[in-house]
Amino acid sequence: MKIGFFGDSFTQGVGDPTGKGWVGRLCDAAGTDYENFGVAGDTSEDIKDRWQAEAEGQGFDRLVFMVGSNDALLNAQRRVTINEVNRLKNAKAIMMGARAIAPTLFISALPVVDDAPASGRIGDMARQMGMIARINRVSYVDICAAVAASGVWREEAMANDGAHPGPGGYQLVADLIKASPVWQDFLKG
Repeated sequence: MKIGFFGDSFTQGVGDPTGKGWVGRLCDAAGTDYENFGVAGDTSEDIKDRWQAEAEGQGFDRLVFMVGSNDALLNAQRRVTINEVNRLKNAKAIMMGARAIAPTLFISALPVVDDAPASGRIGDMARQMGMIARINRVSYVDICAAVAASGVWREEAMANDGAHPGPGGYQLVADLIKASPVWQDFLKG
């Protein structure tokens, strides 16, 4: 089985000196092949615009997306980068396109430790994304609240850049996903 992962810097594994991030750890535990298309700084709109070209011809058996953390940050004009309506529209567009290609899983966006207002917006979006996923018949794992409550995530992110953890934080994310019955069913397909 080969899985394509699409997302932002959290998907890319920024801050993890091993380079594995949560994606590598999760796939190592599952014994699956993967390609990681996480790009630091990407919003849901960026991912919506690029994922199909990157997935084309890769022969993926499954697709996984984690989008939205950068959407919730403030831009130079002190406005939310991607507003709530547009981020949900972007997620729906990704879901509709992806599920036509392969079984698709969305994983909630992850909190930004040193930006409490953005983390609040990310938490709200995680709850809304669950509803959008159900309506569009796409599997969804919400780990946002569990990650936000983690001392390991918080300590490692603050020791790094305020957003990205080290290996322990990414192991936490991989473990939370791995423990989800939704992930386990997704692998069985």
